[in-house]
Amino acid sequence: MTLSRAGSRSQSEPSTESLADALTALCAEVGIPFEEMLHTVEAALATAYVRAFNPPGEVRVKLDTKTGALEVTGRVVRADGSELVRALPSEDFKRMAAQTAKHAVLRHIHDLERDKVLRDVAEHRGELATGVVDRSEAGTVYVDLGRAEGVMPPEEQIPGELLHPGRPVLVVILDAQRNQRQAQVRVSRAARMFVHRLLEAEVPEIKAGTVQVRAIAREPGLRTKIAVSATEPGLDPVGACVGPKGVRHRAILSELASEHVDVVPWSDDPEAFVAASLGPAKAESVTIDKGTRTATVLVPRTQLSLAIGRDGQNARLAAKLTGYRIDIKAGEGEGPDDAEAAP
Repeated sequence: MTLSRAGSRSQSEPSTESLADALTALCAEVGIPFEEMLHTVEAALATAYVRAFNPPGEVRVKLDTKTGALEVTGRVVRADGSELVRALPSEDFKRMAAQTAKHAVLRHIHDLERDKVLRDVAEHRGELATGVVDRSEAGTVYVDLGRAEGVMPPEEQIPGELLHPGRPVLVVILDAQRNQRQAQVRVSRAARMFVHRLLEAEVPEIKAGTVQVRAIAREPGLRTKIAVSATEPGLDPVGACVGPKGVRHRAILSELASEHVDVVPWSDDPEAFVAASLGPAKAESVTIDKGTRTATVLVPRTQLSLAIGRDGQNARLAAKLTGYRIDIKAGEGEGPDDAEAAP
């Protein structure tokens, strides 16, 4: 019998005498140590023997690598603590031994290949990957990534985005997941890291290190705020991210569908940073209480609703971006009561 990876069965009844040679050849083919594979086969044979004959005690199977002969022993611990080890009949078992060994080898190879893929995935954690939507089950989207299957649970999807089977999709790799059937990896389109990697892909200055992403606040499907800074004097980090005539900004928006993206300048000065974070609203003044990490912001009365945003979204994201609790108040003139937006 040949232990082929295709798992084909020969026309004749398999014989145990061919196991050792086939095992040696296969180990050389796939690069697995012989002793490791031999242990796997012997353990599988012992399990199969117990399932077939249900003998008492612990069963061990030894495969003679020279002759291919099987030695089956049973170990029973008596009530007084002594052990009885005896040979068990194996003639009837030989008919199923070769097929059992073949399945054990194929399963072991599958497990090794899966584990290798998972190790490779771990090395690419946080990177973008392109795949094709395979299916959706109970709200979870499964993505064909080639050697691995991407798993995108509802919380990692952009709300409202339709991901139909067959659609190419860009995702960010989060972490590997163990699955008996195949290598799986958790992926996301809702993570802040996804937006960060999109920026890196579109803005050469970020990859070169002359523009740095300092903070990201995101509500997937709705709005994202990104704070950037430059490491070179005279370089406009926001302009670099927006690109000539907004081409880079539009490329990012096209991947995020209806999600709005604000790119603002990061600053060591908290007043300036908080003011910029509330864009597109213009702040008249910002007062910082470092003890409570609260920023009180005055904006023109006509821009009060713009600064706060729908359902407080603009102020909420600004608070997440800066790390300050933000109170927004109307500046000059009479108008409605002061408004507050908490992070």
